[in-house]
Amino acid sequence: MTLARRATRPKTGMWPRLTALAGLSVWLGGTTAVGALDLEYRSHIPLYVPEIGLTEPSGLSIDPDGSGFWIVSDNARTVFRLDKSGDIGAYLGQDDRLQDLEGIAVDAANRRLLVVSENTGRVITVSLNKPHRIHDVEVGALEKLTGLADAFDDNENGLEGITLAPDHGGVLVAKEKNPRLLVEIGSSLERLVSVDNLEAVLPKEEDISGLAFDPVRDGLWILSDIGKSVHFVPKLDGNLRSFKLHWLDGDHRRRLDNPEGVALSPDGRSLFVVTDDDENSRLLQYDIIDAKAADSH
Repeated sequence: MTLARRATRPKTGMWPRLTALAGLSVWLGGTTAVGALDLEYRSHIPLYVPEIGLTEPSGLSIDPDGSGFWIVSDNARTVFRLDKSGDIGAYLGQDDRLQDLEGIAVDAANRRLLVVSENTGRVITVSLNKPHRIHDVEVGALEKLTGLADAFDDNENGLEGITLAPDHGGVLVAKEKNPRLLVEIGSSLERLVSVDNLEAVLPKEEDISGLAFDPVRDGLWILSDIGKSVHFVPKLDGNLRSFKLHWLDGDHRRRLDNPEGVALSPDGRSLFVVTDDDENSRLLQYDIIDAKAADSH
């Protein structure tokens, strides 16, 4: 997938109580097959398109077949589509239920998009089939999570990232901070599967701004806006792999400001990040250097 884009007109209609938490039994403990990892900046494109309302990119996902990107902007009540040819536009018309969006995931098996709204604490589904029906679920109201309802009422530090666990279709969402939580919900969005406390896992001062499940390495990529970094958490290994994010401005290597959304390429070889940086907002591509994967070829 190459990074190129040109704007098109919008295409309407088409296109807490920590005592209640379990330990990190789902994600940590045991051994892992993940080898040494590194990230290498590859390229970027600008992603500030005010003529279609895309000015604050906040979430990113990639089609399973690599045919394009899905993007949300926390000040635009729609979803954007960037295809391989570089065309970008609104996928559907404005909808008041699509407010303060902070993450997006493609659920191809169920022909839908999943987005999270920070200030409403909801997971919202958008059907990929016409007429693109929209439904939402309040995460804090799920059975067995009511004891943590106060945590999910925190509009300033609420839901930020969303991704799918493709082996069983579970939906993973993250609470940004105070506390940093990872919540797994069943694919029907009616059943709470687990709630994991990430406070002891991630660096102390960092938040969570994006999630991407990695089926190749069986783990999670967790993006931090405050830390200007991304972390890889193997499902069966508590040892974080942490990477400070940089980019090249001509010949100058610079720290990446305001990373907000992260996605993995279908082949697991590239990590993509969007930034919410006003007119300097970008979509960046990083190569994943995986020593174990390289040794296997």
